[in-house]
Amino acid sequence: MGFFPLFADLSGEPVLVVGGGAVARRRIRRLLDAGARVTVVSPEALPEIVRLAGDGTLLWLRRAYLEGDEASFRLVFALTDDPAVNDRIASRSGGPLANVATRTTVRRLTVPAVREAESVVVAVACRPPDPERSRNLAARCLAAIAEENAGA
Repeated sequence: MGFFPLFADLSGEPVLVVGGGAVARRRIRRLLDAGARVTVVSPEALPEIVRLAGDGTLLWLRRAYLEGDEASFRLVFALTDDPAVNDRIASRSGGPLANVATRTTVRRLTVPAVREAESVVVAVACRPPDPERSRNLAARCLAAIAEENAGA
């Protein structure tokens, strides 16, 4: 299966994040920076997520995922520690695009490693999804661009 690379304007778009751990925290930061309206579904969450909910930056539904939670969202991130839950979310036919944090064959959306400097944004995604390799390659690309710009 191939992927279509895409940068999306998420300003004001409703996005669901299922999970409240470290991966969710990283994804939520990027989503908020992109202007998305984030809702988190998770019985527990890291302190930073709790703080963001407390100050009204995002909505936190303090409970486990329920079938159909994703129905009113255009984009969903299934970031729980339970691969079965993540796969159920991602495999809902006709539902929103879903990204899954666990290794799975059920993946309609992958999020690239992103590095930014000045006016350059580098995004790298490897097949099959390999986040560590993607991050390393993105960092190397950005370093090469910076080196080239320094010599210009």
